[in-house]
Amino acid sequence: MSKKVLIPLTSLVVVGLAAAAFYALGLPPFEKRGKIKASKVCESLGDSTKAASTLETVLPKEPEYSFRGRVTGEQVTQQSDAFRSDCTVYGEGKTLLSAGTLVMETQSADSWAKYSLEDGDEARESFAAGSGGFITADNTVAIQVPCAKAGTIPGGEYSLRVVVDLRSSEASDRVRQGLKDLAVETARFAHEKTECNLPAELPE
Repeated sequence: MSKKVLIPLTSLVVVGLAAAAFYALGLPPFEKRGKIKASKVCESLGDSTKAASTLETVLPKEPEYSFRGRVTGEQVTQQSDAFRSDCTVYGEGKTLLSAGTLVMETQSADSWAKYSLEDGDEARESFAAGSGGFITADNTVAIQVPCAKAGTIPGGEYSLRVVVDLRSSEASDRVRQGLKDLAVETARFAHEKTECNLPAELPE
């Protein structure tokens, strides 16, 4: 074998060994995806096993994930609109996704969408969930869910406002469907937790 052939082959072996080492150590560009454990998922995202599986679909690849969440407030049957839930998912110190729910007076679909979506994002697609579901081009999902009949809380009829925001430009159909699913399950959890007395009108 000539030296001209031997040198390129040697280079290929070195490159191959380096790539294998990078992969084994989880170094860029071969970073391994961290495992999302159901036991660590925020309570407010609903069924933890289902939520963990959905998050695996929508979140960008990170070596590890962490969660911070809270559920506060009272049931609407106690004439209170104080219910709140929040969940933030982090990857190496960066916010990857946030999901929040609050109780607010029911609004028209257009008014509510403008209030819930940043700058009233016009590039939005509607989907069937609650009394109105929307997803924007930049991966924000918002659902208004019927909750309290007029007279339950002073001021009229109340709904849940659920917003899920993915801080990623990934816009595949699979990711968008996963975000819708997360928003629906977050809404379902809140509807049960705060003992709403109007049908949720959420897809099964």
